[in-house]
Amino acid sequence: MTDTDKSQTNTPPRPSAFASRRQFIQMGVATLGAAWAGTFVQSQLFPQPTSQEASPVTFPLAELAVGAAKYITYAGSPVIVIRTAETIKAYSLICTHLGCTLQWQAGQKQFYCPCHDGRFDQFGEVIAGPPPVPLEQFPVSVDGDRIIVGELV
Repeated sequence: MTDTDKSQTNTPPRPSAFASRRQFIQMGVATLGAAWAGTFVQSQLFPQPTSQEASPVTFPLAELAVGAAKYITYAGSPVIVIRTAETIKAYSLICTHLGCTLQWQAGQKQFYCPCHDGRFDQFGEVIAGPPPVPLEQFPVSVDGDRIIVGELV
């Protein structure tokens, strides 16, 4: 073996970008801190409206026959208003599992989440799948010949 062959086989390993465990941990903490700070800044710059901040949605009672459903947007989210012979209810169409948009299946009188096969009954209660809690329900009132979803301030 020549001297050049020996020097090639005894080359030290290339140093890692994370030369020590301490540097690796510091980099991880810095990354988590940056992610948290980004989320905080985004929530301050672009706050999501809450039901208390949302403006009520009104529409004529005649637009919602008994047994029918109407889709609206309330507080920036899709909502369904369902009228039965006894009452009028409004439910969020956002699944409580991972936030997918639900489908109302009128024939079966249930909400269906196509993402993970979640199902809710006509009262927003979980009947199948992974959703952990019932659907969010919004206040509904009837004032004369109009339906009001949300609370008047």
